[in-house]
Amino acid sequence: MSSEILRFIDDQPEIRRERILAIRSWIVETFPEIFESMQNQTPTYKLDDNWISLVSEKNSLSIYLCKSQALTELRKKFPALIGGKARLTIRDTDPFPWKEIRSSIRSVLKYKPKSTNRKGGILTKRNSSSKKTALRQNTRSPKK
Repeated sequence: MSSEILRFIDDQPEIRRERILAIRSWIVETFPEIFESMQNQTPTYKLDDNWISLVSEKNSLSIYLCKSQALTELRKKFPALIGGKARLTIRDTDPFPWKEIRSSIRSVLKYKPKSTNRKGGILTKRNSSSKKTALRQNTRSPKK
């Protein structure tokens, strides 16, 4: 853990410090290849193109996820905790839905695009008929 992240955690109120440490420990154990860094003054955990960030706010901890669909389960059970497209906010006085948080984080960090080529890029069809049609339509001369 970097000194910046350690300082960030040490500066938190006790309840938030415990929650952040629990999340961090679980992430590092579950995903040993994770890249941990401070970005925009917040601990960020990145695996391939997927990431989560832990943000300390006045009376709460927010978890930002790069994929909003990861909050589907939490949105059903705890709608009051969801803010924005991909933010989960847990007030210091709220119970901590640990099982659902782990599930959401796991689904974000394990997310893989469905179709990729060997180099990791997303496959696309070349010269699809819709592109050809659009190209043809753009090159026609105007009718008189």
